[in-house]
Amino acid sequence: MDYEKENELRNKYDLIMRGFLTLRNSLEFVLNSKATGVPFLDENDEHRKKVLDFIERAASKARQFELEALMAEYGPDAAHVLG
Repeated sequence: MDYEKENELRNKYDLIMRGFLTLRNSLEFVLNSKATGVPFLDENDEHRKKVLDFIERAASKARQFELEALMAEYGPDAAHVLG
């Protein structure tokens, strides 16, 4: 893979990861600040922790899907570039 393609791939990956991180942090902030407006979440630490754990697992799975999509788009060299 040439330098330009590697750079393009890294930039796409970085943008995707920043998007996931921003979404995760926003959801975590809303849950931890008890500002959801949902008593089930705002009044119960255990429920909030379960939702945060679910968000973390979903983000991890989404990252894996995006990585696989980038590898499909850019070929097997993508694993080395992003690895």
